[in-house]
Amino acid sequence: MPLRNSLPSAPPPSSGTIAPRRRLSAEEREQQILAGAIAFFSKRGLEGQTRDLAKEIGITHPLLYHYFPTKKALIERVYQEVYLGRWRPQWEDWLDNDALDLEEKLNRFYQDYATTILTPEWVRILIFSGLSDGYIPDRYLAMLKEKLFPRIVRETRRHLGLHGAGQNSEREFQLVWGLHGGIFYLGIQQWVYQQAVPDDLRPVIRDRVRAYIAGARELFGGQAGAAPGQGVSSKNGS
Repeated sequence: MPLRNSLPSAPPPSSGTIAPRRRLSAEEREQQILAGAIAFFSKRGLEGQTRDLAKEIGITHPLLYHYFPTKKALIERVYQEVYLGRWRPQWEDWLDNDALDLEEKLNRFYQDYATTILTPEWVRILIFSGLSDGYIPDRYLAMLKEKLFPRIVRETRRHLGLHGAGQNSEREFQLVWGLHGGIFYLGIQQWVYQQAVPDDLRPVIRDRVRAYIAGARELFGGQAGAAPGQGVSSKNGS
C-alpha cells in the first residue's frame, strides 16, 4: 500500500478567522483584578507595584486604576475579601453556646478556623502587611480583640468557676494570644518557612487547646484577685 494512503487526511483549510474573546462584565473584571491582586501580593508583598500587577493579570495599568483608583483602595478590597469575607458568624455562636464545655468549644472553633485561614494568601499577606505599613494586621487583630479574645477569656473563667473574678488581666489575654498564635504558627511553618506540617492538624489543635486549659487553671485562678490597675482596658479587647 502506498505510504501516502496511510497518513491521516489533511484538516480542512482554515478560514483565517479567530473566535472573538468574550468581553468581561464590569463585575467579572473587578473580580479578575481582585483575584490577581491576592495572588500577586501573597507572592511579592504589599510593596509590589500595581504596574507589575496589571502586567501579570494581562490588563493595562489605566484599566486597573479605573476599578481601583488607588493602591490603598485595592488593598482594602483584598482585606475585605480575604479576612472579613472569611470570618464566619457561627464561630461566635459556638463560643457562646452554653451547651458545650470549654474544650469542645475551643476545638470546634479552632478546627474550623484553621481550615479557613491556613492558606498561603491569608498567612503571607498578613505577614507582608505587618512588615510594611501594618494596615491589615492592625485591623484584623482589632477585630480579634473585640469578637474573639474576650469570649475565650469569659468562657475560660466560666469553666473555672470564676464568674465574679473582676477585670480581665493582661496575663489572661496573653495566655489566649499563646493559644491563638500557636494555631497561626502552623501557617507560618508551612507558608513562610516552607516546612511540612501534619496532613491532619486535628490532634495538634487538640493538644494546644488542652495545654491552654491546663495553664489557665493556674493562671486564671491566680489572677482572679488582680489589682484594678492590672486589668486590660477596653482598647485591648476587654
